[in-house]
Amino acid sequence: MEIKHSYRLNAFRFFNEASLITLSFALACSLLQYIFHTNLHLINLWMLPILIIGWYFSSRSKKTEDLSTRGILLGLYKTANSIFIQFCLVILFFFSAHQTYNTRRFIIIYIGLLSILIPLEKIIYRRIMLFLYKKGVNKKRILIIGAGKLGIEFSNIITRNKYLGYEVIGFLDDEQKPNLNGQYLGKTDIIDEFITNNITTFDEVVIALPNKAHKKIKNIAEKVSNHAVKLRIIPAYHDFVTSQYKVGMFNGLPVITIRNEPLDDIHLRAIKRLFDVIFSLAVLIFVCSWLFPLIALAIIIDSKGPAFFVQERWGRKNMKINCYKFRSMYTTSKDVAENGKYQQAKKDDLRITPVGKFLRKSNLDEFPQFINVLLGDMSVVGPRPHPTPLNLESKEIIDRYLVRHLVKPGITGMAQVNGFRGQTDDPSLMRARVNYDIWYIENWSLFLDVKIIFLTFWKTIVGDKNAF
Repeated sequence: MEIKHSYRLNAFRFFNEASLITLSFALACSLLQYIFHTNLHLINLWMLPILIIGWYFSSRSKKTEDLSTRGILLGLYKTANSIFIQFCLVILFFFSAHQTYNTRRFIIIYIGLLSILIPLEKIIYRRIMLFLYKKGVNKKRILIIGAGKLGIEFSNIITRNKYLGYEVIGFLDDEQKPNLNGQYLGKTDIIDEFITNNITTFDEVVIALPNKAHKKIKNIAEKVSNHAVKLRIIPAYHDFVTSQYKVGMFNGLPVITIRNEPLDDIHLRAIKRLFDVIFSLAVLIFVCSWLFPLIALAIIIDSKGPAFFVQERWGRKNMKINCYKFRSMYTTSKDVAENGKYQQAKKDDLRITPVGKFLRKSNLDEFPQFINVLLGDMSVVGPRPHPTPLNLESKEIIDRYLVRHLVKPGITGMAQVNGFRGQTDDPSLMRARVNYDIWYIENWSLFLDVKIIFLTFWKTIVGDKNAF
């Protein structure tokens, strides 16, 4: 599917969803007014564009609709996530407008309607598109040049996903491929003759040859370009290119950027930094100014030693930073065991003091890190910084571990609100945490930061089984 077509399709889908949001909002307002006799203030009308904008940022995707079973389940999960964001926005709006008398009824009606209409729209859309695909509407036939690993993998994707609207007519390859079940059509040097004689039997040519066959690719591309056939070339970079790759031009040369990082842009970094400063100042002035003395006093009474704990951790670009925390362990505790391995905090850890157990459970031990944010060492949201010994251990066994250090570490992060906080002795847990951190780096937005902050407070209220 072409990029422009993908954007048009995503715009069409967003228009449908925005229409359903407007309909749900209007129905909720009407029901409140005519059934419950509640008159909404004019200011509440400003809630609608806020809700639509919030939906755009929470549901937007650069990918086109995936109609496979896995794709539709992932889409419904993302829809549920976006509806939860709508729930949060409604509460924040009514709270900021000092209106609470109609909040509960409006939320029940509005969120209830969204929970029915949006998934229903996705299911209906999926059924319509699958029906059109099965009927052969806009069906395209493809000739694949190259029956190696790349070509076969591409063919398998098309075969497994009929709804994409493509059909493979066969392969051209310089080696005989008897396992192609009759789809082997000859060697690549007959491409010119083959197209001339079969121009009406297919629509596109896809070159799936290894990068080392550069001259052959160029030769085939020149021959195909002389015919009325669309040409596509699959670069053999799929083993290490991520879903957030970007293709661009650098002084006339095409360049593939393996990982798209929004915070590479200085203006986006400036926006994130401004948010960090404002948010951390607000927390330090309005919360920490009275909370810090109380916590410090409790720590000193509970066990001998200082109230604060400073630990060396790794920040952006692996630079060492001094990370501030409230002390939650006895001063005699050791971070590194006799075997030289870093000892992570675990459930019922004897090193943790009684007050420290409460502080860790409630995340209050992390609050001094707002000082790190103000100093510029950390961000409010980002990959959690790990102690030096844990970094040294993890980077040797976890692929792409150090990618998480492309941005400033955070007080909270994407991995933490998705259940991957606390002990990570199992490499699979650390791998999952790193994957969430990399996803955050590749998909950063200010709205995502706000969402993670909200989810952090929410998890603190409802409790997190991994908080110890």
